Amino acid sequence: MHITKKALLANAIAVSLSAGSANALVLEEVVVTAQKREQNLQDVGISVSAFNGNQLKELGVGNTVDITQQIPGLQYQSFTPAFTALNLRGISQNNFQDNLEAPVAVYVDNAYIGSMNAINGQLFDMERVEVLRGPQGTLFGRNATGGLVHYITKGASDDELNGYLEASIGSFDRYTLEGAVGGAISDSARGRLAARWEQADGYVENQVGARDSHGADGHAIRGSLQIDLSDRLVADLTLAYSKDDDVPTGTYVIFAADVDDLGLGFPEQGIPAPAPHKDFSDGGYFDRESTNATLKLTWDVSDNMELVSITNALSLDKFYLEDADGTVSADTGALFEFSTKADYSQWSQELRLSGEGDALRWQLGAYYLSISADLVSNVTGNVLTAPVFNSTDSTTDLDSRNWSLFGQLEYDLTEQLTLIAGYRWSQDDKDIRFQNVSDDLNPDGSDDGIPAILVYELSDGVEYDARSGSPVTTIRAGVDNIDYGDYAARLQLDYRPDENVLVFGAYNRGIKGGNWSPNRDVSIENFKHDEEVLHAWELGTKLDLLDGLARFNATVFYYDYQDYQQFSLLNATPQVVNRDATNQGGEIELFLTPAEGWDIIFGASFIDSNVEGAPTAFGIDHTDVELPNAPNYSYNALVRYAWDALGGRIAAQVDGVYNSEQFLEGTNNGLAEEDAHFVGNASLSYTSDSETWKVTGWVKNLTDEEYRLYSLDLGILDAFIGQGAGFGQSVYAQPRTMGITASYSFD
Repeated sequence: MHITKKALLANAIAVSLSAGSANALVLEEVVVTAQKREQNLQDVGISVSAFNGNQLKELGVGNTVDITQQIPGLQYQSFTPAFTALNLRGISQNNFQDNLEAPVAVYVDNAYIGSMNAINGQLFDMERVEVLRGPQGTLFGRNATGGLVHYITKGASDDELNGYLEASIGSFDRYTLEGAVGGAISDSARGRLAARWEQADGYVENQVGARDSHGADGHAIRGSLQIDLSDRLVADLTLAYSKDDDVPTGTYVIFAADVDDLGLGFPEQGIPAPAPHKDFSDGGYFDRESTNATLKLTWDVSDNMELVSITNALSLDKFYLEDADGTVSADTGALFEFSTKADYSQWSQELRLSGEGDALRWQLGAYYLSISADLVSNVTGNVLTAPVFNSTDSTTDLDSRNWSLFGQLEYDLTEQLTLIAGYRWSQDDKDIRFQNVSDDLNPDGSDDGIPAILVYELSDGVEYDARSGSPVTTIRAGVDNIDYGDYAARLQLDYRPDENVLVFGAYNRGIKGGNWSPNRDVSIENFKHDEEVLHAWELGTKLDLLDGLARFNATVFYYDYQDYQQFSLLNATPQVVNRDATNQGGEIELFLTPAEGWDIIFGASFIDSNVEGAPTAFGIDHTDVELPNAPNYSYNALVRYAWDALGGRIAAQVDGVYNSEQFLEGTNNGLAEEDAHFVGNASLSYTSDSETWKVTGWVKNLTDEEYRLYSLDLGILDAFIGQGAGFGQSVYAQPRTMGITASYSFD
């Protein structure tokens, strides 16, 4: 028999209180909205990992990417917090151009975030985080072929006054302060205000007098208001603002590199690898400012029908500068500097009507998204233009519009068997104006007074000559616009032989629209890439074991990609091409509370991928490569023990993740081959008997493991310029850090 959403939520809370010991914090049950309605995690036939706010605190999560260590199959790549690519089951978009969108969609409070510049930020006062693996296009739509990550903040839903204050100090002079307060404003209104501030010196030590790099300096504030407009209509308004100011970043560890006959870079023989946390450059920085507003209206049309409206507006400004060659600028000028500037805004509207009966649950919806972006990238120096010093500005004006209609139904064929079917039609309309202007410089970097050369401009399908700037006679219609419509679909069977077992099998068709690679020296043939289509099959099970003391979830999948969007660096220019690909594997998760005070988590991910080809710097396909950031296997684990002592409660915790060997770039070049590594963490906490005060000492990267977050192959420069000019760029993760966190809570 089907139960209502409110009854289902109450049931999930009851399971949370009864599962395991009363003191288990890390293994609390989580209610998720993976199907846009509240459900117990174990009742959702999707491969989902989720953590609520208490669990995130116990894991020491302070930013949006920290969750990767305890989510099987989730990785991330980042050369700066100003640009981050999430990777799920090996699916990601490693191109670093600001106009692109990722195939792993990111949502904040039910609103899609279209810019990869806005993904990596401070995480605080959270309700939960949900990670959905596999295509989610039916209900979540645009660019969710790989899955999605949904951050749900704690809203203004409590009538009682409550809040907390938390402060932390750690290695590299890292200081954080955060807090929140909320409660009733009147009989029909509730509010909440939360904020966080973070500052840290860089963990990459500069050796030539500049600032240490990869630090932090930012603050964020969020306000929420919930108003009962009537007995059946509720409004939830969330306003968020964040700013990062002059954050030291934009440096690399530089590896000397040769290039092979295919155009793949590899470490130059006989030259020792550089120190992973030393910097010999002038350094760089980024500024970022973001404003995000979401209004959610929920109308209980009847006892069995609900109408939801979600309106979101996001604006972001970013400037990023890096010293790409990793050396001090000489009197003759910088060898290679790279900068980007982004003025980005988006607006979206979703309407969703849902209902339920004895055997049927259904949803119908419409969605609209508008994106506008003014983007500039600059390359200055002579690494790519030797011996002449040059500055090239690539200007991109992007307008993107998407509308879609969608629906999903769940029908109970029997008491044990449920059919789920979903469909979404999505229409992408995009326009781009691109201009590339080069200007020769004097050796000191000043303008030489000679008029700049228009390398080319793309507008209304016209290509301009690289020498004279005059239009060529051939007009390639459609180069500067995209008119693409396609469908996402889902067909699934859920089988529940008893209340503790769920078995599901599903087919999903995922879609991702095409885009462009606007940059210097990009050819007209490679300027635009096509949409991709994914056919995905999954089989999974979710088990509640040992009378609620254990949960075991497992999923296997097979992906068949048509025109997978593959990132390559052709002629030292970032571009995306289309290649077919396959990917297969699975995940397992075990949650166990074997005795009073004990919590254990174990997870594993297995990936076996193949892409038919990845163009190298010479434009030659390196065939049968693996997906980037896709280790063949990875394991995560957490063990926590808590006991009563000193008039309160002490908890000791160790956790970590092991990743097998992987490639950090899609071309699978030697520079990007990352060895297997383990990253472990530990903490010891004391909580007062009233649970008002808490103090935690923590260590991250306990064994001081040296591993990379990013790699870029520029070995091709050895072939272009010679004289050992080839190199590779790498960014290493933080070394061992430690600190102490203290918090005070009230309610």
